[in-house]
Amino acid sequence: MRLHTAFDVMRGDVVAFIGAGGKTSTLVAMGGELFAQGWRVLATTSTSITLDQMEQLPHSMRYDSNPQRISSALSKHGFVFLYDAIYSGQVYGPNIEWTRQLLDTIDSDILLIEADGANGRLLKAPRENEPAIPQEASLVVPIVSLNALDKPLDDDHIYNPQAMI
Repeated sequence: MRLHTAFDVMRGDVVAFIGAGGKTSTLVAMGGELFAQGWRVLATTSTSITLDQMEQLPHSMRYDSNPQRISSALSKHGFVFLYDAIYSGQVYGPNIEWTRQLLDTIDSDILLIEADGANGRLLKAPRENEPAIPQEASLVVPIVSLNALDKPLDDDHIYNPQAMI
């Protein structure tokens, strides 16, 4: 079964991926499935991803580009990731409040958002003010890596392990 079918994703949805251990991979996989179905897929992060992770995405550009330029990129590439800044190997997304403007100005079929950071850990216990889910989210997909099973509750494997202990 395909991810978009399993989650009953529909055109117009805003899907937020939270947790740890596969958010970016799941976003890329679902976006690829939808693109293959002819959808115009827009993606971003409300936190950050690594530069290496961004390279998994078919096309990326700054979010503050002209809306027509973003729409043209969607027409050309079908799957576009929007970001705000890149520094120290991290790719930062725009302010979460920008999501509404994005939905009002860009003609995409779906918006996929990596809405949580876990610093590459396998499992996450969120801290206060986490995750960064936009109000417009119609679906929230929690992620956890099965590789976390049988691992110690420590900083090497778990984001914020003290919250679990």
